[in-house]
Amino acid sequence: MTDGLMMMAALTALLAAGIAAMFLARAPRLSLAIWVVAVFFLPIWVGVNLGFFLSAVTLLTLGFVVLHSGRFRLAAPDALMLLFVGVIVLLFAAKQVDLSYLVSGVLELVLPYFWGRIIYERIGSRPIAGWIAGAAVAVGVLAVIEFLTGSNLFIGIPGHGPLQATWGTLQPRAGFLRAEGAFGHSIALGGALAMSAAFVLATRMSTWVKAVGLVVIGVAVVFTFSRIGIITFVLTVVLSILVLRGVGTSIRWVTAGLLAVGLFILVPFLDTVFLDAGSEAGGSADYRGSLTVLLSQVQLIGGASGWEDLVVGDTYLGSFTASTDNAFISLLLRYGYLPTAALFTVYLGAVVVALRAGRMSPASVAIIAQLPGLFAVAFITQYGILLWFIVGVAVSSALRPEPESTMAAAAEHPRTDVMIIDGAGHGTSSRGR
Repeated sequence: MTDGLMMMAALTALLAAGIAAMFLARAPRLSLAIWVVAVFFLPIWVGVNLGFFLSAVTLLTLGFVVLHSGRFRLAAPDALMLLFVGVIVLLFAAKQVDLSYLVSGVLELVLPYFWGRIIYERIGSRPIAGWIAGAAVAVGVLAVIEFLTGSNLFIGIPGHGPLQATWGTLQPRAGFLRAEGAFGHSIALGGALAMSAAFVLATRMSTWVKAVGLVVIGVAVVFTFSRIGIITFVLTVVLSILVLRGVGTSIRWVTAGLLAVGLFILVPFLDTVFLDAGSEAGGSADYRGSLTVLLSQVQLIGGASGWEDLVVGDTYLGSFTASTDNAFISLLLRYGYLPTAALFTVYLGAVVVALRAGRMSPASVAIIAQLPGLFAVAFITQYGILLWFIVGVAVSSALRPEPESTMAAAAEHPRTDVMIIDGAGHGTSSRGR
């Protein structure tokens, strides 16, 4: 009887999933909304175990790529991403890349990139900016509440035990609780909110709504007590008001004023916090600086093997196995120089094309400002997934500067017959949108 009930429940779940998929395949905006909410509000340990664990965010990304990729056309940057996948698959077959690194590379880097490419082509830039901005402001409010109450609502959400044990912990610094929201780590939250600031400025909201949103996000980033999060937030805001064409004069001046006042007030406070943190904050900075010793173990192609047991100079490399807080070095150790070069050629190529063409998008600004952060944190939790989604959006915006044209316009504004009346009262039929 129990087996029968379980079978019925499984069939019901499959039927519901099928119906939802049929509906969402025709609703790209709703798909984007669901995905953004999942990224910002579901911890990485929430998901399903199918013999191996798939987070809810990854499962949604995979599903939406399948549902919405029908009319998507590959471009040159996409070939590099597929080359990366092909190379690491071959390296895995040759036992030069671990299975876990193969899976994480495909599901957490490549898949979100293609989701960003695909959804931009379907709906354009405005919905993406709106949903990311709205979710980030909501998360910012919760982060402020988390800091003030000393309680994180997300760590109580049940999920995959080992992942929850790794990321579902609170982080103190100088007697304060570092806000981390659903991102499992304060640096991941700080990086995600910093990227989102560009999208807040790119929305079509009023000047004061944007200003309030930026203040909320900025305060939340400060409450992460992540130095790199604060630096990349400031970089994102400064670049946005300097190079984004859609940002009006009034919000540029208001934002510049708020930034100046915020720095004047907060720098002394942060300086005190980091001084009080003492060896804890200094130790984390020293740790990141010493990671460069690992570069001696990187191969041209394929993962570095056995480096955990080596001593280079006076440094025992096994001390870095628990965490390699540098995205570049982490990828180099996993895949080698050439596969990593393919990935970051796509990343930097989107920036170069946008700069040369003079059409910087909020996604381009976000990934430029994140470059310093990649030397201080790996692609952890949803931060890495969100970053590579934004890289995909940045590539699409560089390739297609008019987001509402072609497929996006066709999807949202179907053709209709329009009767045009001239001054003499004669009517002619025209095809319009």
